[in-house]
Amino acid sequence: MTKKIPPIDFDSALERTGGDKDFLYELIDMYMEDFIPKYDVLTKALKEENFTAIQETGHYLKGSAANLSLSFLKDSALQVELAGEDKDIKKAQQTLDELKKEFDRLKTYISNMD
Repeated sequence: MTKKIPPIDFDSALERTGGDKDFLYELIDMYMEDFIPKYDVLTKALKEENFTAIQETGHYLKGSAANLSLSFLKDSALQVELAGEDKDIKKAQQTLDELKKEFDRLKTYISNMD
């Protein structure tokens, strides 16, 4: 099922930047650049069953997504964090897959905004 709600609450995110669209786009770009290495950390941690790294990286991504009003990414990152906390490898894999889907959805959405 495809989500109809945009992956970013643009009005809320814009409010957080004082209405500065250029700054918001810069922050979104930084988030997207930062996401890939963090996702790589997560996939490596998953293979090594490093639950501390899964939990900490999920927590980091949750916070940065929340700051940009990326609610679906925030929720997915929370689930990754909780999987790490619960030391649940199956849940970690499932939540990591969902996190990647939400990131890809954001990329598509942002590229179509231009």
